[in-house]
Amino acid sequence: MLPRSIRRDGNLTDIHFSDSLETGLPVGLLNRRPDVRAAEMALVSANAQVGISQANMYPALNLTAGTGFETLKASNWFNIPGSLFGIAGATLIQPVLQGRQLKTQLEISRQQREQAVIRFRQAVLTAATEVTDALVRINKLKEQEGFAQQRADTLSAAVNNAQLLFKNDMANYLEVITAQQTALDAQLSLAFLQNQELNARVELYRSLGGGWK
Repeated sequence: MLPRSIRRDGNLTDIHFSDSLETGLPVGLLNRRPDVRAAEMALVSANAQVGISQANMYPALNLTAGTGFETLKASNWFNIPGSLFGIAGATLIQPVLQGRQLKTQLEISRQQREQAVIRFRQAVLTAATEVTDALVRINKLKEQEGFAQQRADTLSAAVNNAQLLFKNDMANYLEVITAQQTALDAQLSLAFLQNQELNARVELYRSLGGGWK
């Protein structure tokens, strides 16, 4: 998207979010995160490498028109007729002669796969922890915001009452100013909590790798 102007004339009270997050989020959404995805692909690669190393443990024959399909049968791998060697010639490969090296490579591949499994699990646990923390923070802030909203509404009504009393000579102007100051503090506290909730939702968006829909 090309750069464009951003409207900044809105109010925090005009921003609303769906409450569907209260029912939870599927853990499968974590695969959107780049770190989790990278760990998953590393595990897939490590697992494939184990397969390659294991395959190298077996003798292999390069198929030619002279060898035929029969050379692929397991029963013939270690019972190859003498005449076949003359036909196959240089196409016969015997990795068994490198058995020790191949076994070592297989073990290394398996260890690397285990490390990839651990890294993948750690990435998922880290992602799940960050998402859970963000969800808990959002819920706690919503509760605090509800109490703060009630307090702000009550103090706003107190300001109206103080102004009415002042107009009827039943209160001095200092009481009106005091009520206004208290109401303003309550509104600032409410705005702070609303801002914190928005930041928590941004953190949830980031921890999920780009959203939850």
